[in-house]
Amino acid sequence: MASVLRGSLLITTCRKYRPCSYRHATGQRATFSASATTRGNEFDDIFPNLRRSTNLSQEDYAKIEEYVKKDLADVENTADEDRPTLRQVLKKYESDDPNEPVDGDSETLNQFWEDAYSSYGVKKVDAPEKRKKLKQTFMNMGEAEPWEDDGMLPDDDDDITSMGHGELEQHREMRHYARLAAWEMPLLYNLRRPYKPPTSEMPLRFRYTTYMGEQHPAENKVVLEFCPLDIPDLTEVQQDKLKKLAGVRWNPETNIVKMSCESYETQAQNKRYLGDIFQSLLKEAKDETDTMEDIPLNTKHHRFKSIPQFPREWILTEERQKELQIHLKKQVEKDIQARISGQLIDGIDYINRSLNTVKPDEKNTVLTEVVGAGEGRGKRLAVKR
Repeated sequence: MASVLRGSLLITTCRKYRPCSYRHATGQRATFSASATTRGNEFDDIFPNLRRSTNLSQEDYAKIEEYVKKDLADVENTADEDRPTLRQVLKKYESDDPNEPVDGDSETLNQFWEDAYSSYGVKKVDAPEKRKKLKQTFMNMGEAEPWEDDGMLPDDDDDITSMGHGELEQHREMRHYARLAAWEMPLLYNLRRPYKPPTSEMPLRFRYTTYMGEQHPAENKVVLEFCPLDIPDLTEVQQDKLKKLAGVRWNPETNIVKMSCESYETQAQNKRYLGDIFQSLLKEAKDETDTMEDIPLNTKHHRFKSIPQFPREWILTEERQKELQIHLKKQVEKDIQARISGQLIDGIDYINRSLNTVKPDEKNTVLTEVVGAGEGRGKRLAVKR
């Protein structure tokens, strides 16, 4: 009878709480209708909304009332003080209108079934069983259990691999740049400006490095290049002094001073640092107290590479072309004369004449050949060629 009442309660809950399975509730209702007996309506309505919400017949509802009044009397009397009775659980979750949705979510539904189970004093059906721990051996000593999922969300175990996440991230990046090319790049046409070459007042050239779509440690690096000859208001002595102060950063072949900085986190800070260094070098080069004329320029830091030049004798001039054409004509005339006299041998003709001169008897000759068989032992076999 407890199962029958539990099935009817499930139907009631399905009408009020959508998370339950209605198919399961219908099956329980059919089971109750087949096993119930016919009784008269001789009991008072204890739970009138139960009849309206489940559409039970008069005999079925009378059976439930009889069970609640008589069969569960002992359970309610012997129940613990802290444990609610089934009557209290039904009244707690019963509303005046059975079709009215109950405010709440799945937590309210879970609380209803917990109260119903506690009134019976039975174990919760969907309670997970405690798994047995693996035997501690030398191979798995100190390792976590493979099924330990404490602190994990319900959908944490169905995620894709890290390689799959990498492929998705690469796909998102490609789609991002495709959208930029389709929608943002045409707008750059409005920002176009005519090219203006650098003037003599801008001798410094700064170079930046940008890694598109990612962050890189070398992205904050800034490189400064300038030529001492392009610095205005400098004499030859001051230019030589500036080269000597630059030291190994001066290239004797290109006459360019190159220095870089990546000590700071941003490009603006590194550029500011290079600007301060250039100002200090320029100030020291203009200082006439010590012109450093007695110190020669040091070029040991630079390796001068010798590039071999193409020999002039190998250059194909017009006279050399005429000589080669005359030599080629002489070779062609010599071949023609050798062919006429029969001294020039044609390889294809020679092979065809050799094949035609083979006798028919020589094609079926049998030759003997030593063929190895077994452990280093030879055997004479007749081979037809």
